[in-house]
Amino acid sequence: MRRRVEPPGSYNVWPAFTDVLGGLVVVLVFLITIFVIGEVLIGRELSGKDTAIDQLATIIDGLERLVGDANTENDRLQALVSKLEGELEDRDSQLSSVRQDLANASAAQGVLERTLEEAILEEERLKQVLQARLQTLQSEREGRAAQAQASEAEIAALNARVQDLSFRLERLNQALYGSRNELAASRETLQATQERVSELEATLSQRDQQLDSQSERIAELDRLLKERLLERVEELERYSSDFFGRLRQVFADNPDIKVVGDRFVFQSEVLFPSAEAELSSGGRGDLNQFVEVYRQVESQLPKDLPVIIEVQGHTDRVPISTSRFGSNWELSIFRALNVVNYLIERGIPPQRLAAVGMGEYHPIAEGRDAASLRRNRRIELKITSR
Repeated sequence: MRRRVEPPGSYNVWPAFTDVLGGLVVVLVFLITIFVIGEVLIGRELSGKDTAIDQLATIIDGLERLVGDANTENDRLQALVSKLEGELEDRDSQLSSVRQDLANASAAQGVLERTLEEAILEEERLKQVLQARLQTLQSEREGRAAQAQASEAEIAALNARVQDLSFRLERLNQALYGSRNELAASRETLQATQERVSELEATLSQRDQQLDSQSERIAELDRLLKERLLERVEELERYSSDFFGRLRQVFADNPDIKVVGDRFVFQSEVLFPSAEAELSSGGRGDLNQFVEVYRQVESQLPKDLPVIIEVQGHTDRVPISTSRFGSNWELSIFRALNVVNYLIERGIPPQRLAAVGMGEYHPIAEGRDAASLRRNRRIELKITSR
């Protein structure tokens, strides 16, 4: 298309105006898009922090309930506190990230404000240019009144262009007005976000104080629990030492009944016939002596100390398969159970006894000769505490 040749002395501002207006619109759209994305990200971060804080409150309530049962739950509480401390560090990192996002949003807001100020200044400059141009056109139209017939087409075209420029100027004013409203709304949203962050900081500070208090309580409970466990261990050791000392004196002349460390050991042949689980008469007599020693020291047992006599049945590694016992497991279990039943018959409280079948899987001699196999066939009585 051929460009219209302007008459001498005319000035066309339309191309420069449209270039400036187009660039301004692109900048405004870009900045608004960035601001909206930032708001969405901030909303997600704040929602995640509310959920994390609710979870932290639930865990702390669980800690309050578990502290009362510190004798059995102490180790798990320690692990839970460590986990909470790690999560608190994560929340601090997330809060720092939110602050950085807010700083970025504030910077973007500053850029948008400067751009709007520049647009307002550009609007004023364009208005002045248009007014000057309108005045010039008016003067030219008045000076060419005598040439009305020749200039009517040109004047009409100029009037149309003036109307178009006025219409575009009005649209620009509307766009600038909308941008101002959006900027005001953004400022309100940013202020609300900053207030929410302040509330979150106060909540986290309160949670920190509660966590510190819980940690101190757990440490104190841990100390008390360790002291109590130490006292119980010392009581059990004193009782075991006295009990085994008396048993050692009673069975000093029997090489098949002896005290080994913290265990009282009967060779199986002392209590049972070969491959059988029924107590022999001699075995009952030896167990009677054991019961007598127990009665002598029973009064020394602290009432709150849950002492258990654990009866363990052991066999050698030679496989067994009879009509009654299909394996060494079964033989060892029945032997331990028959010893426990007899001790109950002789007056030892059932709550003080436990029967355990060990089979051939815990030998004290690794050889396969007759002496080693005999050593592994045994009944062990161990003093323990539940």
